[in-house]
Amino acid sequence: MRHVALLLLAGLALGGCSIRRDRFTETRALIANQCGSCHVVPGVTGANGNVGPSLEGIGTRQVIAGYFPNTRANLVRWVAHPQAMLPNNAMPETHLTPEQANQVADYLYTLDR
Repeated sequence: MRHVALLLLAGLALGGCSIRRDRFTETRALIANQCGSCHVVPGVTGANGNVGPSLEGIGTRQVIAGYFPNTRANLVRWVAHPQAMLPNNAMPETHLTPEQANQVADYLYTLDR
């Protein structure tokens, strides 16, 4: 009986590990749905668009959209409201919530290689 209890506990512990997701799982899905048809985004399945620039290495770029200093605040605002920042540019409004825009920026800044 003791062995059965230990096996059950071990199984629960291992089972918990197998369903653990990294912190960007939902963000990758959001990027795939919102950004992937226009941009290549490394690490995001299906994000292989060729309308906008590849976002590979965006963390090392000096400017965003050719106009704005590459700061976190500018990137968050750009991914949420590009038309407010640069009217009539090619990037559409994404309608992301502030939380979603912050998550996308966090992920994009991991692409600094």
